[in-house]
Amino acid sequence: MNKTAIAIVLAGSVFAAALTTTVGAQATRSSNEGVYTADQATKGEAVYKEQCAACHGDNLEGSGPMPPLAGKDFLSNWQGKTLGELFEKTQTSMPATAPGTLTPEQTAQITAYMLSTSKYPAGAAPLADKVDDLKAIRIDAPK
Repeated sequence: MNKTAIAIVLAGSVFAAALTTTVGAQATRSSNEGVYTADQATKGEAVYKEQCAACHGDNLEGSGPMPPLAGKDFLSNWQGKTLGELFEKTQTSMPATAPGTLTPEQTAQITAYMLSTSKYPAGAAPLADKVDDLKAIRIDAPK
């Protein structure tokens, strides 16, 4: 093989490895797989009422420019994205009056409450409070 052919084969191998890594990093679980606990959602309800309800409504229905955090309108905005994306947006931009002040644990609890309210099933393990872990969980329509 000449140097050009070797370079092409090597570049192709690097591209294939990068593609495999990217595909492997995509969401591999569904929000329908019991990704939070009922206890976590209960704690999230208390945090939600204290930190979020004034803007997003008592029942997560949204109000004016504040989007709903449950139901079909929420799903139309988030379906196909990951819980990591939702967690990160919540963690960095909420509450609107003091962005970034929620702890990772509070953000996970609120996210669990949102999932519970949208009728996703609870499971045995709590929802993680790390974005990278949550990027593996795709938001699907509840079953």
